[in-house]
Amino acid sequence: MINNKSKLPYYTQLKEWILQQIDNEILLKGEKIPSEMDLAQQHGISRPTVRQAIGELVQEGYLIKKRGLGTFVSSPIITGNANVFTTFAEGMRASGLTDQAKLIHGQIIQASDKLAEELAIAPGSNVFKIVRLRLANDEPLAIRTSFIPCHLYPELLEEDLEGVPLYDLLQRKGHVAMGSSQSFQAVGALAEEAELLQVDTGTPMILWNGVAHNERNMPIEKYKALYLGSRFRFTIEQVGKNQAGTMHEELMPIGPIHF
Repeated sequence: MINNKSKLPYYTQLKEWILQQIDNEILLKGEKIPSEMDLAQQHGISRPTVRQAIGELVQEGYLIKKRGLGTFVSSPIITGNANVFTTFAEGMRASGLTDQAKLIHGQIIQASDKLAEELAIAPGSNVFKIVRLRLANDEPLAIRTSFIPCHLYPELLEEDLEGVPLYDLLQRKGHVAMGSSQSFQAVGALAEEAELLQVDTGTPMILWNGVAHNERNMPIEKYKALYLGSRFRFTIEQVGKNQAGTMHEELMPIGPIHF
């Protein structure tokens, strides 16, 4: 409860109270917390103060807002090593979660100049665009958009793109994913993305852009992976300039990667 004599701001005290409720399993994972109005009345503080406390807990990953439903206790944050190219499925298994893929749509498009350059193909070449929603324990966590040259697997859209990993399919054609170059940035969820992930528009996301290549360093996929920011934390190891080349060699995957 709020202590009027404490030097801590009211919103900080409320944050600590909510965290204690979570730690003591009074508020359980996936459970809806009281409304801003109820918390304000219960603790004798203003709604803006409650809103600040809840906002920071959402940002820190302890709570999650679901559009039109309210605010809920979040599942544990999923951590990953950004130095090593691992797949969504591998990350979920490492966290003890069951991963799933839901196909949003698959189509053939013509490669723009930029996409053609990234995939080392001629501009205007046919490319598969495959958008899948990635879930863990039935919770939508990420959206992955894949661009794959059609000549690598002409009948790809006829395959089970929900039940069979994409890289398993490509491997059937002799294209084994061995690594990728990638970058990441913070973005806000657009309306369509927010609807798929069941969050509010503008919710913080982590956007990964990358190009996967085979053992001959030939591009086999351009991808855009959008992760729910409140549910993921990635670690990055940095080294001195003199060690960068050696470190890069050590961190490159040496075996097949599967989706």
